Amino acid sequence: MKTEKKKEKKQIDWKRTFKNNGYMLSLIIKACPGVPILALITTVLGAFNSFFINTYLYQYALNALQAGTELSVILITLGCMFGYCVLYVIIRSISNCYYELKYPKVEAYIQNLLQKKAAEVDLACFESSAFYDTYVKATSEATDRAYTVMNNILDVIWIVINVCAVGTLIVTIDPIFLILAFLPFLCTLLIGKKRNRIRYEYNMRSAEVARQRDYVRRTFYLSDFSKEMRLTEMWKVMYKRMHSSISEMKEIVNKYGYKLMFFRYLFDFIFDVVVYSGAITLAAFKTLVSKNMLVGDCFVVINSISNIAGNINYMGDVFFKLDENSLYVDNLRNFLEYEVHIAEDENAPAVSSFNKLELKNMTFVYEGQGKPALSNVSLTVNAGEKIAIVGHNGAGKTTLIKLLQRLYDPSEGEILLNGENIKSYRLSSYRGLFGTVFQDYRLFATTVAENVLLRGNVTDEDRASVKEALTKAGIYDKVEDLSKGVDSNVTREFDNEGAMFSGGEAQKISIARIFAGSQEIVIMDEPTSALDPIAEQEM
Repeated sequence: MKTEKKKEKKQIDWKRTFKNNGYMLSLIIKACPGVPILALITTVLGAFNSFFINTYLYQYALNALQAGTELSVILITLGCMFGYCVLYVIIRSISNCYYELKYPKVEAYIQNLLQKKAAEVDLACFESSAFYDTYVKATSEATDRAYTVMNNILDVIWIVINVCAVGTLIVTIDPIFLILAFLPFLCTLLIGKKRNRIRYEYNMRSAEVARQRDYVRRTFYLSDFSKEMRLTEMWKVMYKRMHSSISEMKEIVNKYGYKLMFFRYLFDFIFDVVVYSGAITLAAFKTLVSKNMLVGDCFVVINSISNIAGNINYMGDVFFKLDENSLYVDNLRNFLEYEVHIAEDENAPAVSSFNKLELKNMTFVYEGQGKPALSNVSLTVNAGEKIAIVGHNGAGKTTLIKLLQRLYDPSEGEILLNGENIKSYRLSSYRGLFGTVFQDYRLFATTVAENVLLRGNVTDEDRASVKEALTKAGIYDKVEDLSKGVDSNVTREFDNEGAMFSGGEAQKISIARIFAGSQEIVIMDEPTSALDPIAEQEM
């Protein structure tokens, strides 16, 4: 069994490879069909342009002169080739401008897919390092990878057209040169997949280490960590971790770098020494010694053999790049095709009102944990009641809140709303019952009003509601003094004049969300932890 698994790892699943690359190409087609269509036209024209200008032109001109063809005929033929070249350059320039204009559209489409999925997936996913790594790898280069896939497929088309055209010409001269040109491709087929797997493993391990390194870098430069880094010796810990990341990166380079270097030199030797030098020697012998090859044909062979060998070899590389793309696309598809366990069901009934919320023998265990975070909890909450839940740190208070709002589902037992299991209700409607101030609240780099309402499209009526909520929360005096009032941006991440709030002030804004809402159930998870005693009493 182990031997079979090892063999499976070494073999490339070409069906999966082509399916994944087709999937990635389909994203561009759905986002903007004009991009791949124009790219295909440009590629076909470019392949023939390369053949005419770099190969056929020289053979025709030299052989025609040697054969005594009239100069006017030669000039007309060359003029047609030149006109075709000008047409291709114009279309290529239009294509490049079109790509630049449409790139944001394609990126917006792909990022919209990713962001919608990120908003849907279960909260537990973001607490799993394995899933989070998949998410980061999927999102970090999704758009660029889509274009890479398209360009790789276009490369195959370009190479096929160019190699067929040049190959046909070389076969008419002497088939042995075409056989010589295929040597690098055979080498790629034999050892290219092994090299590609090593390169992929190198890139994946490097990405993981780079994520650790980038985190350490952020702790030195972001304001979130600035005070602790200056007032404690935490910077030494981060500094040590940075060195650890660099050491790990060196180990990765040592493990994979020499192997990749060996393959690079092997390919260069076969290409430069065996193919190119061998073709020049053979062509020169046939022209100067045997004299059974025309000067134009000799020039075509010398000029084209490296080109066709390079293209054939590159075609092998492209196929393995398609396999490399497929490995990345797997991450993207694993994320986009993840089956959400707590999902929205548009056909489920909405919540009409809140009368009673019941927890019956509820137990919850975090994934990978043996000990329950909550065990056999039963609780009844009626409309109009105020309940305080007190417990030591880690007792499960925040976990209970997440279960009540169905961010998790119980491992055992059930939660009932008005006598019905909460799973039977439409998810958005059920969650809409709750207004929550979390212990680890967050302010977003948007306007104050959007932070309070937690949505966009703010109207004048909304602004009045926001002002009232901020007043009740005891923070409107500070907001009123800002240059744009409730329309002022929070933080200076995207606005140099953005408002900066202290911990207590930020917490008051998060509390204002409750006053601005109309939810029937309000949950306050240590809502005054950052407030001073006077502000806490007023609250």
